[in-house]
Amino acid sequence: MNQGKTPGWTGRGAPVEAPAFIRQTMQDLFQQEIEFSIKVEGTHTLPYTAQIQHLDARKDLVHIKLIRPLPHEMVEGAAFDMLFSVADQRYEAPTTFQGREGYLLYRFTVPTLLMPSDRRRHKRYSFRPREKAYVIAQDGGVPGHGLSGPLANLSLGGLAFRVDRVMRLDDHMRVTPGMGFFERGKSFPMLKIRDLPNLPVFEARGVLANAWERDGEVIVGIQFRELDEVESRYIQGVLSLREHLQHAPSAQAADGTRDPGARSPAEAKGPAARMAPAGSLTPDALRRLGRRCSGLQLAMAAGPDREQVCQALGAVGFLRLEYADSLDQALAAFKAARAQTHPLLVLDSRLMDDHSLAEIRALQKELGESHELPVALISREAPVPDPDDPLIRPLPWPSVEDLSWLPLMDELVGLD
Repeated sequence: MNQGKTPGWTGRGAPVEAPAFIRQTMQDLFQQEIEFSIKVEGTHTLPYTAQIQHLDARKDLVHIKLIRPLPHEMVEGAAFDMLFSVADQRYEAPTTFQGREGYLLYRFTVPTLLMPSDRRRHKRYSFRPREKAYVIAQDGGVPGHGLSGPLANLSLGGLAFRVDRVMRLDDHMRVTPGMGFFERGKSFPMLKIRDLPNLPVFEARGVLANAWERDGEVIVGIQFRELDEVESRYIQGVLSLREHLQHAPSAQAADGTRDPGARSPAEAKGPAARMAPAGSLTPDALRRLGRRCSGLQLAMAAGPDREQVCQALGAVGFLRLEYADSLDQALAAFKAARAQTHPLLVLDSRLMDDHSLAEIRALQKELGESHELPVALISREAPVPDPDDPLIRPLPWPSVEDLSWLPLMDELVGLD
């Protein structure tokens, strides 16, 4: 049953001391294979990612597998704190270390108390660097700063990511800011998440909610601002898939998603086996990675010309190509996708007529400011007149031999 607050407890809500409820909660963690955090009580060390492997009801013990080993000097009876989410509620639970069971497998006591740690409006779903979901944020126009790093968690209300790189936008110089740079309330008018499941690019606006240091790294939490119905549906689709995978480990193996409990020997080694941070890549490598993450809609009649353009785009790293045989077909695809899956239209000028420019601008207005529709207007013959529109730019015909078109293409997809 629910009891009054425990001395020293500073969280929200009344602690739960009902043994049956606690055992069922541990059973849910075990059956649903939910990963959670566990750390030595009263310390500021990096928490261990953990998962329950076995429940010993007779001895009131849980066998917990960790992503990295505990120190050899850890003594039995050491106090730990578990932090986990079950049924949209987040709990803290004190437990006690009882010894080693096997490789990365340890015994802990079943908690006797669950303490609601907060009542978040939106459930958060964690991401790991190896999943390659990546965040790019910009705090204003030039001069300003661009931030980038791997996604740490995501919810309908916002996200958190590890800051691997901060760059000045005017001269592209990398800077190392202090914590004072990450001031609460800082606005991010441009916020992109790349390579979410089934959503290659998601764009939004946000405001900095909090920032903290963890084991020498800076984690930034950003709250979304003014998501419309379509944007919310995109995020909800990603989170629904995440929820489904958390509760269906067999489905994870079927669709190729890694089972959290199935780790390779290299991953079991801990931080040394993690993927190198994106900040360690060269600028050219980062730009090429950005091209691979940028989808293009190529509006051009099928034939040798289209094959040549596809070959040129693929040679420099633009691998996500969709095709349309007419401008109307391309604009319909943009309207259906809200510019999320292919943020740039590469348009053969031979498909243009007197009404084409008006149609493009009408769709740009319909998509709104947060879903711009940039157009790369390419011509096989004479140069195309400049339509005096920053989002509609004439480009030389893409070819492998002459890359004069590439810098402007990078600019239109937001890489320069």
